[in-house]
Amino acid sequence: MTQALDLVLARVGGRTVLTRRRYRWPLLVGRVFDDDRGGVLTVQNAAGTLIPGDVIRQSIAVVDGGVATVRGQGATTISGTPTGAEAFEDTRLDVDATGELWYSPAPRIVTPRARYRQELRVAVEPGGRAVVVDAVVLHPECGDADFGSYASTVEVRGPERQLLAVDAQSLDAMPTARRAPSAFGTVYLIGLDDAPTEVGSRDAYSAVTELPNGAGWAVRIAARDGGALRAALDDVLSVVRSGGLTVAG
Repeated sequence: MTQALDLVLARVGGRTVLTRRRYRWPLLVGRVFDDDRGGVLTVQNAAGTLIPGDVIRQSIAVVDGGVATVRGQGATTISGTPTGAEAFEDTRLDVDATGELWYSPAPRIVTPRARYRQELRVAVEPGGRAVVVDAVVLHPECGDADFGSYASTVEVRGPERQLLAVDAQSLDAMPTARRAPSAFGTVYLIGLDDAPTEVGSRDAYSAVTELPNGAGWAVRIAARDGGALRAALDDVLSVVRSGGLTVAG
């Protein structure tokens, strides 16, 4: 599949608006709504699922003073079949020196026999800011015998597109520990002024990792289920929006 989404958001006349809006099936894009920070845009997957063999390529840029929150309409399931190919999402995020992007798609739900892989590249110029969420939930019906695979690679790149950090994770079997978490998320903080020190949640495990080469920080979360993961992600984003990241554990 060719490019499914190509968006540019910028500040025009005091508001963050879409200056480029190109999309095709299965993605749909509505209007940009205003909030107290800037513009809010919801990207919808019309099918509500990714099926074996799907290739979804996306590009989102925030420039010229734009402040944008880009989110999904709800959880997207990854469907699987016994011999199905993997579903693949390739996402490119670019923020110039005057832009700010909050990218928070809903967690992907990996169902039995589903195979899913994503690659996400974030390029932020000095002065720009990006907060990026990567989250996945293992469906309750997944078991040792019918689990497929999940892999995610996130790259952080500098103003000359030089590679600053790579964060990769993969899972090809169900966790076997008793009461093991089944929902996982990472919030990447790029271009923030202050280093986060501590995060915590009653229903989730969390920790902060400093990314190499001054690229930023990653807040990692493991939760018992999708509901607890969403609550923990919301807590982290709320604290970041308030101007810090120091939460009692």
